[in-house]
Amino acid sequence: MSAVNLRDLDLKLLVAFEAIYTAGNITRAAERLALSQPAVSNLLARLRELTGDPLFARGPRGLQPTVKAQAMIDPVREALGIIGRQFGHAEEIDLASYRRTFHTQILDTLEALLLPPLIKLIAERAPGISIENRRPRVDYDQDIVSGTVDLVCYASNVVSPEISAVPICPVDLVMVARRNHPGIRVPLDAQTVRDLLYVGLVSEFRRNTQIDRELLVHDIKRRVVLSLGQIWSVLPIVEQSDLVTMLPRGFALYVARKFDLVIHELPMALAEQHLYMMWHVKMDGDPGHRWLRETLRAIARERFGSKEQGAGDAAAFARAAAQ
Repeated sequence: MSAVNLRDLDLKLLVAFEAIYTAGNITRAAERLALSQPAVSNLLARLRELTGDPLFARGPRGLQPTVKAQAMIDPVREALGIIGRQFGHAEEIDLASYRRTFHTQILDTLEALLLPPLIKLIAERAPGISIENRRPRVDYDQDIVSGTVDLVCYASNVVSPEISAVPICPVDLVMVARRNHPGIRVPLDAQTVRDLLYVGLVSEFRRNTQIDRELLVHDIKRRVVLSLGQIWSVLPIVEQSDLVTMLPRGFALYVARKFDLVIHELPMALAEQHLYMMWHVKMDGDPGHRWLRETLRAIARERFGSKEQGAGDAAAFARAAAQ
């Protein structure tokens, strides 16, 4: 839109556009806005005239957004979120009609635990939502700031005025080894932890965790003889060799049942660590993004029994699941 026709822009046009985009249907958008169908059609016609684009075309699954509409939706949602926050308006989304693809980067050890219940909930309540998840990059903060990713869950957080970050779950480390490992006696002692050979992630990812620094406090330096790019490659190697690894307890319990692995308690207490959820501050008030954050945090609390669980958060998850 040019600076000239912005003077003709009515906020109701953007509200109607977002509702139509989400619902994929004029009738459902009208119900959501408590307007008549002709009124919503009229708002769409005005916005089409302003943008010089049809914005939506009829398809087999309702109204399909044009390339122009796809480019508009995120800025429009951001603008409406900013306005809503200024007026104290916390909009709830209608999961049954909401349509959106969220781009996420979730650490492997969380992906297997958080995404199955999330996808189950989406299949049952929010068929228009989809998740495109990738493993976090080392410079994931640049992806957040650039807007190419909506949400990141990782082992370290970034201190930045542009990024919101909250701990999503505690990290309680355990050692994982194959069954009947010849070098392990129960209970583990510090010397055994020193002597064992390890398989772990490549150094650029390992540097973002606190494992090695915490072990050095106890005068233990791990001998990592094999470094791999993803955690799922570590597991069969541990199962079929005398190499061991260290994993968060929740993930270790999950994979120990799928591989023939044994969990061993560490002989020393490590400082409390957390995995973090991060997103751009501009998404703080976005109702769809807020739903995703609240739902993932609630799933994490159920999975890990986080000490941060509270009545308000549990109610938020119940509300999300019921919609």
